[in-house]
Amino acid sequence: MNKFQVYRTLRRHVRLSERRNVAFETNSIAKFFMILGGVMLVLYMMFIAVLLSLIANDSNTFTAPQFFFSILPFLLAVDFLARFFMQHTPSQMVKPYLLLPLRRYDCVDCFLLSSVFSYGNLLWLSVTVPFSLMSVLFGYGLFPTLFLVLGFHLFIVCNSLFYMLCRTLVIERAWLILLPLLVYALLFIPWPVGGITKLLSVYSGIGTLVADCNPLLFLLLFGLLLVLFMVNRTVQYRCIKSETQAEKELNLRSISSFDFFDRFNQTGEYLKLELKMVLRNKNMRKTFLLQIVFVVILSLLNSFTDIYDDDFSTRFWSVYPFILVGVNHVRIMSYEGNFIECLMVRKENIRSLLEAKYYFYSVVLLLPLLLMLPTVFTGKYSLLMLVSLMIFTAGPLFCLLMQLAVTNKQTLPLNTKLTKKSGLETNYIQVVYEVVALFAPSFILPMLKMFFSDTMTYIILMAVGLAFIFTHKYWINNIYVRMMKRKYANLEGFMTSR
Repeated sequence: MNKFQVYRTLRRHVRLSERRNVAFETNSIAKFFMILGGVMLVLYMMFIAVLLSLIANDSNTFTAPQFFFSILPFLLAVDFLARFFMQHTPSQMVKPYLLLPLRRYDCVDCFLLSSVFSYGNLLWLSVTVPFSLMSVLFGYGLFPTLFLVLGFHLFIVCNSLFYMLCRTLVIERAWLILLPLLVYALLFIPWPVGGITKLLSVYSGIGTLVADCNPLLFLLLFGLLLVLFMVNRTVQYRCIKSETQAEKELNLRSISSFDFFDRFNQTGEYLKLELKMVLRNKNMRKTFLLQIVFVVILSLLNSFTDIYDDDFSTRFWSVYPFILVGVNHVRIMSYEGNFIECLMVRKENIRSLLEAKYYFYSVVLLLPLLLMLPTVFTGKYSLLMLVSLMIFTAGPLFCLLMQLAVTNKQTLPLNTKLTKKSGLETNYIQVVYEVVALFAPSFILPMLKMFFSDTMTYIILMAVGLAFIFTHKYWINNIYVRMMKRKYANLEGFMTSR
C-alpha cells in the first residue's frame, strides 16, 4: 500500500470507529444534542462576526483586515482552549495498528493529516466568511477577501498542530504545560509593554499584508506549518515508541494498609481501593494534581485580580473548583473496567464501591474549599457562598454525574496514555452531563436571587444539597439496581474496550 491508500484506509477506520463504539447507543442520543449545540455555536460565531464587522466598519484607526488580525492572539487563545474538550492526539489513535506491517511514521503522518483537514478547523469559517463579506469584499476586492479567509485558516491549522504537540508533551510530562503558557505569553507581550493599543497595532500589520495581497504572509505560514508538522511527527513517534517499547521496572515498595478505613467494613475496603488508585496510577494521579494546580491558580486570580469580577464569572468560577472534583465522576467505573470481573464476583460489591466513591470525593471537596479561602480573606467571596456551593456540589450535582455509572462501559487505562484514547472525546453523553453540571449552578443562582437575598439563596442551595446528601443511600441504590440490569452489556463493553 502506498501512503495515499494507507491514508484512505485509516480515514475510513476513523469514520467506522464511532459506529463500532461500545457506547454507540448512548452516543446516538447525546450526539443529537451535541449537533444542536454545534449549530447554535455556529450561529453564535456568525453573530460575533457581524459584531466584529460593525466595529471594523466604524473604526477610524484600523482598516477591516487590520482590525480582524489585530485581535488574532485572542482568537488563537480561544481556539487552543476549545480543543482540550474535543480533539485527541494522533498517538492516541495509533494503538490498533502497532502490530500491523505498517510503518508507524505512515500512521502518524496519516492521523496528523486527518487532524489538519478535520471539520473542526473549518468552524472558524463561520466567523471569517461573514466578516469578509460584510467588511472586506466590497471595499478591497476578491483577492484580499480570499487572503483573509485562507490566511486565518492557516493560522488555525498551525494552532491545531501546536495544540497536538503541547498535549502530547503534557501527557508525557505534566510540567510541560508551561510551554503553551510561555508561547501565548509571548504573543501577548506587547500588551504589558505598551498597553492594549500597542498589542492591536502590532498584529494589525498582518492585516496590511492581507490587504496588499503580499505572498510573504503565506510563505511564512506554510513554513511554520511545515516545521510544526515535522516536529509533531517526530514527537508523536518517539512518544509512541517510548511507551510501547519501554521495559517495565519492578520496584519494591512498602504498601500502606490505611487501617483507619477498616472501621467502615466493606465500604472501607473500597475507600482504600479508591485512595490507592489515585496514589499509584499515573493517569489518575496526574489528573488529580492538575486539578489542584488549576484550583490554586484560579484562587489566586480571583483573590488578587479583577479579571473575574463580573456577575457571570463570579457565579461560574466560584462553583467551578468544586465541579472540577466532581468531573471525576464523568468517568465513573471506567478505570475499574480494567478489573471489573473481580468486582462482579460478590453480590452488592458495586453498591459498596459507589458509596465509597461518593464518600471519597465528597471529602475531597474540602480541598478546593481550603484552596479558595484566600478569596474569602480578600472579600471577593463569602464563606457561606463557598460552603453552600460545596454542599450543593456534593448533593444534586454528584447525584447527576454518578448516573453515568449506569451507561459507562468503556475502560480507561490506568497508566498508559499516549497510545490509548481517554474515552471522553467520543462519548458524547459524558460531554452533555459535564456541560449541564458546569453551567447549571450559574443559571440557578441568578434565578433564586431574583426572589431572595444572597444569604437566603445560599441557604436554599445548602438545604437542597443536604437533602441529597442525607438521602444518598437511596439514589445510590437506584443507580446500583439500574447498573445490575445492564450488567452483562456493560461487562462486555469494559472487556472489549481494554
